[in-house]
Formats: sequence, structure tokens, C-alpha cells
Amino acid sequence: MRFHTENEFDNFDFRESYLQGIVQMSGSFRATIDQVKIKPENSKNRDIRMMRTNNLELHIADAVVTSIVEEGIKIYNADEVLQQEIPDRVLDESEYTDLYQSLEGCEIYNIEKKDGTYLFSIDGEERSYLIHVQGSGDTQDWDRFMNLEQM
Repeated sequence: MRFHTENEFDNFDFRESYLQGIVQMSGSFRATIDQVKIKPENSKNRDIRMMRTNNLELHIADAVVTSIVEEGIKIYNADEVLQQEIPDRVLDESEYTDLYQSLEGCEIYNIEKKDGTYLFSIDGEERSYLIHVQGSGDTQDWDRFMNLEQM
């Protein structure tokens, strides 16, 4: 059985989940995510307790990626003396596809939604990234509920 919700973003907890992949096309942004927690308030959650799922497809309608920021880092030596500081960098659109592929399997710190903007905070292999996506709404699709304890 396939479960489907519309505009229930707040009824999911994306902290400490894992990105399977991102597909971005004209007006569409789709992220497939593992280890997503489903809150008791979710309209499809009949157990009325925190559950989880894998292979959740988060689709953002009328999506526009407004920016992707590669977060800066500070490098210290063993004596805690700053050796190098690398500032934040805004990626060019031409870099998006390669980045999406490199983020497959990486941990998602969180996904937040504020005023129609979705903010994906993802821990890449060497750097962290913030993906800003504006959209008009969201849908979520997944196949099954699993106990939270089975993580």
C-alpha cells in the first residue's frame, strides 16, 4: 500500500535522516530520503506514535532552487592555532547536478520550511551544504510504516 500526504511537511521529522537522491527538473524538486520519522499527528499514522519510514519521496511543487551554499570551515593545528579559514561559497547552477550525486547516502541534519522556502541542511563527505528551495507546496509518498525502535 502506498501512502500519500499533501502539505503535511510539519508532520515529519527529517533530522538525522539519509539522502538517497535528488532529482531537479523544471519546476520540480524531488528528494528520496531514508530514516524519516513520521509524527503521531500525520494523517496517515494510525498508530498515533512516532514511526519511521524509508524511501520517502518529498516532492516540492513549483520548485526553484534559489541557492546552494557550501559552508565554510576553519582548520586548526594540534595546538588549536588557526591554520586556514575557508569562507562559505555559493555554488553555480552548473555544479548542482554533480553535487546532488555526491550527496547520495549522506546524512541530512534537518529540513525546515519557512515562508514557502525549504532549507535542506546536509552533511557532505567533506563539507556541509545548505540547499534553499522555494515552492508552492509539498507532497510525501512512502510505502510502509516501521517501528522507530528498529532503526
